[in-house]
Amino acid sequence: MTYLDTDKQTQADLSIVEGIYDEYPLYSLFSATETKNGKRLMLDWITSPLNDISAIQKRQEAIAWQELPGLPLDEEELDFIEYYLEYRDQIRRPNILVSLTSAFDRLLRHDAQRYVIKRGVTLTIRLLNQLESLRINLPENAPLLLKELAQSIQYTIYNSELKEVVELYKKEKSPSSYIIDKYDYLFRCIHLELIRGLLSHIYILDVCRTAHRIAVSKGFCCRPEMTEVMDLSITGFVHPFTEGGRNNDWKMTNGNICILTGSNMAGKSTTLKAITIAVWLAHCGLPVPARSMTCPVFDGIYTSINLPDSLRDGRSHFMAEILRIKEVLQKAKSGKRCLIILDEMFRGTNAQDAFEASIAVNELLRKYPHCLFLISTHILEYAKHFEKDNTCCFYYMDSKIENDQFICPYQLLEGISEAQVGYWLVRKELEGLI
Repeated sequence: MTYLDTDKQTQADLSIVEGIYDEYPLYSLFSATETKNGKRLMLDWITSPLNDISAIQKRQEAIAWQELPGLPLDEEELDFIEYYLEYRDQIRRPNILVSLTSAFDRLLRHDAQRYVIKRGVTLTIRLLNQLESLRINLPENAPLLLKELAQSIQYTIYNSELKEVVELYKKEKSPSSYIIDKYDYLFRCIHLELIRGLLSHIYILDVCRTAHRIAVSKGFCCRPEMTEVMDLSITGFVHPFTEGGRNNDWKMTNGNICILTGSNMAGKSTTLKAITIAVWLAHCGLPVPARSMTCPVFDGIYTSINLPDSLRDGRSHFMAEILRIKEVLQKAKSGKRCLIILDEMFRGTNAQDAFEASIAVNELLRKYPHCLFLISTHILEYAKHFEKDNTCCFYYMDSKIENDQFICPYQLLEGISEAQVGYWLVRKELEGLI
């Protein structure tokens, strides 16, 4: 399995794990798993996108399946098994005389250590039998990921002494003290890693069930079409944390550069984030906040959205922008198929410098047809400079002044914005002072 390349700046820009500027982290959308270790696995999936098309599709197929089985044990029982496996009480080789002596002794006094072992062994026996039942009852049309889990369960149980545990449980539901000691040694000493491996299968099922539940409740697309060609389009997308947000459609209609224009507060940055989050989640194999999506399998995703100044280095915002653009273009130059997002290039300098610098960067981007670039700008002259260039396509966020009101429908349209609302916003906000 291979993974998508990215960096801390991109994860911060997209608020993958930690929200900035009061944004919710993306992980929180999928964190309502049924188990604690399911949460840890979901975090691993969402912070480590894949770039292996078969692995992505395998996850998508499992999450979209309507007949996902329930978990074999509840959260408290699974947590207890995890605690029991880590329990540091001395593990003894089973001995019938010792077991009988210990059983007699425990009739006379409470033994907390013995409670942990007895309950841990009993729950682990139940776990093995529930997993065996899940394997037997899995339908023929089950997704490949679940079939692989079932095959792993079968191999683990029937190629080890765990087979004896399953067979005995069918005959005897209440194991003796000697059997408890025997299986305790088997579970915590001989086959500890096998038991942990079986538990990991449950957490994969937990993650799939959680993602399926989120997709159904929020109307997300479970299975974006992943392709090997640079064909990126998305319909009915929205930022997942925008309450009542407008759904929009977007596709790379021409070339490998998309220039997004629009006035301040029209929603350019949110739109860029929404598209990039959809691409990110698609590479995690998770549902995307859209109606449908066709997505190339990228080697890397890099963004430059919320770029900080570096006071420690004495670096201006303008210099930070230049260095970030240089950094991501070096990724493109390496031959990787990248999605690169540049939000409001060169906002840290004057308008003329920003215009000329944007032209120069755009000329560089044309050299990397194996990458897709999404660029937002409020410099309309820059967009119009490339209006006839067949390497570029153009979208804008609609906005207008109507009846002396700023109207911003957050609608994404093809073309270049003609809106000029900056002076109106200044005049409106500073009314009475001017």
